[in-house]
Amino acid sequence: RRVNPVHSLRIARAGLIAAVALTALVRGLAAGCIVLAAAAAADATLGLAEVLRRSAYPVAVFLAAAVATSRLWKGRIARDLGQVALFVEGLRPELGFGMVALIERKRDGGDGDDLEIVRALERDVAGVPWQRAVVRRVLGVVARDGLLLVGAVLVLRAAPARSLERLGAAGRSDRDAAAPAALRGTLLAPLRARITPPAYTQIAPFTVQEPSAITAISGSTVVLEGGAGAPARGSVTARLDNDTIPVTLRGGRWTVRLVLTENPAALRLSDGTAERLVTLEPYPDSLPDVRLESPARDTVLRSAEHRLPLAARARDDFGMSAAWFEYIISSGEGESFRFRTGTVARESLALARSAALEGSLDLGALRLGPGDLLHLRAVATDARTVRGPGRGVSETRTFRIARSGEYDSIAFEGLPPVEGDTSALSQRLLIILAEALERRRPRLARDTVVTASRDIARDQARLRRRVSDIIFQRLGEAEGEHAHEEGGVEAGAEPGDRSPEAVLRAAEAAASVDPSQPLDFAHEETPVVAVNRPLLEAYNAMWEAGRWLEIGEPDDALPHMRAALAAIQRARQAERLYLRGRTPALVVDLRAVRLAGNRSGVRGGTRTSGGAAADSRELVARRLAAHLDLALGAGAAALADSLQVLRLDALGRLPRVAAALAEAVDALRAGRDATGALVRARRALAGPARRDGSREWEGW
Repeated sequence: RRVNPVHSLRIARAGLIAAVALTALVRGLAAGCIVLAAAAAADATLGLAEVLRRSAYPVAVFLAAAVATSRLWKGRIARDLGQVALFVEGLRPELGFGMVALIERKRDGGDGDDLEIVRALERDVAGVPWQRAVVRRVLGVVARDGLLLVGAVLVLRAAPARSLERLGAAGRSDRDAAAPAALRGTLLAPLRARITPPAYTQIAPFTVQEPSAITAISGSTVVLEGGAGAPARGSVTARLDNDTIPVTLRGGRWTVRLVLTENPAALRLSDGTAERLVTLEPYPDSLPDVRLESPARDTVLRSAEHRLPLAARARDDFGMSAAWFEYIISSGEGESFRFRTGTVARESLALARSAALEGSLDLGALRLGPGDLLHLRAVATDARTVRGPGRGVSETRTFRIARSGEYDSIAFEGLPPVEGDTSALSQRLLIILAEALERRRPRLARDTVVTASRDIARDQARLRRRVSDIIFQRLGEAEGEHAHEEGGVEAGAEPGDRSPEAVLRAAEAAASVDPSQPLDFAHEETPVVAVNRPLLEAYNAMWEAGRWLEIGEPDDALPHMRAALAAIQRARQAERLYLRGRTPALVVDLRAVRLAGNRSGVRGGTRTSGGAAADSRELVARRLAAHLDLALGAGAAALADSLQVLRLDALGRLPRVAAALAEAVDALRAGRDATGALVRARRALAGPARRDGSREWEGW
């Protein structure tokens, strides 16, 4: 059977497209390996800067992508069947461009004569074997590029291992740094930490190169390994705070294995000639967050005969193991109580990070009686392996079964506040409004200021009339200021006199008594008890404040308004205090009683070095100042270690200080200026600036 040459050419085109894609991938990988090998060699001989080490991997990836893209762009002609025919013609010149002519005739179609020409071209092309030549050329190109990739990989394998590790560490994480220059050539460099979080967290193990601090969830297993490429002399010792950690030596390498607890700690490594500090900073697994959605509130039930629907939602950062509803029933009265507990709708969550819990509680089956209390909450546990599972609970809902006859009781409303209290509150509000108007006064037009000030004056007049009612309510008159407006006559004033001075004269006359008469029991109530002189002062001050407010001068009215408030406060004290003398002020000698208390029997009474006193701002500030004073003679490496230990003490209580100290330590280890980070640490130790609250509380 004769093979169609056009069909064979299409098969060749598919092979060429696959070869172009494969060679593009191979050439890109080879270019990336060569760039990494060159960077490792330059770092080993010249010592590249940190920024160049960080850019080695990105540059290698970029060049690999550029080479592969260039190859694909040049090989895009393989998609054209005519270009493939020219490629075949170049391999077999004896075709005499018959293949190209055949493809052109096939594209154009044509009449009967063209069909005869096409058949003749097919017979001529079929007589020349060209397929094997194409296969040999394609395999040759792929083999050549494959050899190029093998050579690049061998060059990369021959590069210095320590330099490659430094490039890899700089490329993976910004926190990973190269080993300090003082530790090079010792058993403490290079250093690699392998962290394996607990299985329930579903976090993959990860590696940190040249760590100065290891941050991971508590319960993680940490394996530190070092000594590769260092001279085989001496031995390594490890101390975790005050405890010695065993060190395993094998094949020129040493390893330290430990498990992160819940408390930060400092790991000190030493080989006899040098010392290295690594801080362990674990963070705890948070408890599940549980929210009870139904029932939504506490309730008093007439009877316990229906089914109570339950609904809750729970979330956790790493996953939960189980969730359920829990209830407690308390029955009895007086000194005899009985308690029952139980659970409903328990579900296994299989490390789900969020869950919706639903169920119901049959109150009739619980046999609740009158007066019984039912406490209900939702509970969820995680799969934590350190110190047992964490347990999160929701807020508690309480249901009470009403006793017989309880609904026959009468509810009473409480008495409203006395007049003096409401007056004081209103006067405070008027002062606040006047102060706000005075602050906005430079930005407002004069007419606007006068209008707003008169509004406050009207409120001040209404409050003044209320104070007048309090003054005259025990004198037997209807209402003090209103009586004058209606033409009433008062002591010491002419009939029809409505001026405020007339009101004041009437009050003064009522308050004046004959010294020869007894102060008590002369009448039902004496004028001395009926008239409160501080309220007269408040009344007078309110008149003065109203006059200034009427002409649009709130600044001049404020002193009188504050005087009125002070007088009202004195009146409140005069009505509510019935002591014959002032209570003595309790004076405590702080120097005599400080630290003199007895802490026996108090939970957590034993003091420890990591207590609140050690973590206070003052102590951390003094230690930071001492470290900075010694920095000039100690050097950057010693200062970095000191600040790292200080940061360990500041964790938890002073997070902003710890963050600033971490930046300072990273800057010192990288040889950068750490002044800015240290300034931020000092500012964080100084605490937030305090505002002067005297203006906001003025007049209260």
